[in-house]
Amino acid sequence: MKNKELFTEALSTLFHSWGCDTPSEVIWGANELLKWYEAEYDVKLNIEFEQDQGSCGCSNYAEVIEVIENV
Repeated sequence: MKNKELFTEALSTLFHSWGCDTPSEVIWGANELLKWYEAEYDVKLNIEFEQDQGSCGCSNYAEVIEVIENV
């Protein structure tokens, strides 16, 4: 991907525009974007965003971004 930074910046906006808690819908939509990314660029990330148990938020955001940056 030529502009991974733009993709990860868009994900950052989605996840961090809500204050402290990211709504579940953002996580679901972001996981759909990861599926698109895999199909569009013929890669396998083998990771998706995980929702924190019992609350809104994402427990592995940094890990997913790191995988995207290193693929």
